[in-house]
Amino acid sequence: MGDKVKLLNELSEHLSGLKVEWHLCGGFAIDAYLGTITRKHKDVDITVSFYNMKECIRYLKSKGWEIDAPVGNQRLVPVEFALQNSELYFDNLWCYKKGANFLETEKTDGIFKYVRFIDREQTELDFIEVLFNKIENGIFYYKRNYNITREVRKAFIKKHGISILAPEIVLLYKSRNSENSDYQHDYDMVINILDKERYNWFMNAMKIAYPKGHKWIK
Repeated sequence: MGDKVKLLNELSEHLSGLKVEWHLCGGFAIDAYLGTITRKHKDVDITVSFYNMKECIRYLKSKGWEIDAPVGNQRLVPVEFALQNSELYFDNLWCYKKGANFLETEKTDGIFKYVRFIDREQTELDFIEVLFNKIENGIFYYKRNYNITREVRKAFIKKHGISILAPEIVLLYKSRNSENSDYQHDYDMVINILDKERYNWFMNAMKIAYPKGHKWIK
């Protein structure tokens, strides 16, 4: 547990010079909300507004990170190439330290690189996934369906000195792969401790996202 707390403290310190808002998300955000580490985590995720994408990239580059953009079909390209080729849409970035040994390149095809994660628990700051979301005029938009929105003041919560994406929004993203045992764990840990407003928002959002039903809809 100590390694994970140290990791989050290091992340916060490392990003202290970033002049745009960033928020912890993913499984670590669930554990930050709960106030305890409840499972192993394979990576650390943050979310940033699309509007601040280039400033975020500039800052991370200045800190020496390698940055690739996932552009579909399990392909990665250097972020500079993705930015210069608008047909290569991306909404997240993989940032990793040079020589990182938890990524394995399976093959290359010109500029495209195909990699896979070596299964491991992240305990040091050698990888950050940055996920970009639409945040405009005080409103957070769920990027899979812009009909689902949340006021920014409710979408982000301060926990232990770090801003986190609210657990009901994290669960909404995880619902797309609810067969993942870690995601099911996160749902089980937090669903029954959400206050009424957050719980109701989550269920309403799920009904919009899954009009044909979902196992997490009660």
